[in-house]
Amino acid sequence: MKSILFLVLAAGTAGAQWMNVQSLAVGREIRVSLADGKSFRGQVQSVTDESLIVVAANSQQTLPRAEIRKVATKADSHRMRNTFIGLGIGAGAGVAIGAGTDSQCSPHCFIGNNLGKEILTPLGAVIGTIIGVAWPTGLWHNVYRSK
Repeated sequence: MKSILFLVLAAGTAGAQWMNVQSLAVGREIRVSLADGKSFRGQVQSVTDESLIVVAANSQQTLPRAEIRKVATKADSHRMRNTFIGLGIGAGAGVAIGAGTDSQCSPHCFIGNNLGKEILTPLGAVIGTIIGVAWPTGLWHNVYRSK
């Protein structure tokens, strides 16, 4: 009885996942892995209950659902957002470290009372921006995986 229930649940899950593939917009970038080890990267042309049609390398490929093992979509790029977050965090860290450095300076400090903030704020902003630009973005997410 448990094995029958498992098969029914597994079939229902695969069907629900295929609905994720069917809901993909035409032109969406995808990566498809087949049972024989081949893979295709391209844009969705159309999806039926039995197949997926992909435009890959200027040719149209009809891939039978029974041969498809995995379909993944590429997430939207957030590089600009990550850049600004890095800039803000870096500048904030620079101000905080600079303020700590400046607080150690006595009133008779020959380098000035705000030099730490004036140097470390832009330095932190530059370092944070570089990290934000380099942060991975637009990763692949599975929308379908067969048994």
